[in-house]
Amino acid sequence: MMSSKGGKEWNKLYKEKGCAWGIEPDWELRTFLPLIPKGKALDLGIGDGRNAFFLAKNGFEVEGIDFSQEAVKKCNDYAAKEGLPVRAILADLRDFQIPEEKYVCIVCSYVLPFLRRSEAGTVINQIKAGLIKHGVAFVAVFTTEDPLYRRCKEIGLPEVEENTFFSAKRQTYLSFFPKGELQKLFSDCEILSYIEGYSLDLSHDEPHYHGWASVVARKTEATKE
Repeated sequence: MMSSKGGKEWNKLYKEKGCAWGIEPDWELRTFLPLIPKGKALDLGIGDGRNAFFLAKNGFEVEGIDFSQEAVKKCNDYAAKEGLPVRAILADLRDFQIPEEKYVCIVCSYVLPFLRRSEAGTVINQIKAGLIKHGVAFVAVFTTEDPLYRRCKEIGLPEVEENTFFSAKRQTYLSFFPKGELQKLFSDCEILSYIEGYSLDLSHDEPHYHGWASVVARKTEATKE
């Protein structure tokens, strides 16, 4: 994700797999859908569009960005075929400037783990600034409880920032959040849900485990931008 070689790997993934991350939206979107004001939504790292198309089918106009040309093409082709209000654009999240106070909902599902931790913090601040008042953010990350974190330590991947490793094989960063950190980063919002878990992932590839955290946070007057 962080280089031309990394981009080719993501393109290969989306080209060869029908649904790289499964077809179901995140459970948080299903659960908290009634609390999202109607309007424009943004999906950061739209991928196959599983979250974006769920929102579109429930009355939202959705914009999405992704680093992969194949992902963007796949989403736009499907949106055109089904007549759904989803528009995906090719962009690197590190360079993309989220417009301020534009979106009722911003989704960032397991995308921040592929950025440096310092970059992830910048994106989170942009997410909060990009929401309208009472807009809702849905953010999910991997934690330091994830088996991959221990593996990165064991095999000696370069730790370029605290809890951020660089994989030359994948040409990407691998970042992990300590327990409770994601909640702290949204402490100036109304926390509708914060959960940390360790669970089996059957949505893609061979069955494997993840340590993860997810937050559903609503912007208030006190939210810092």
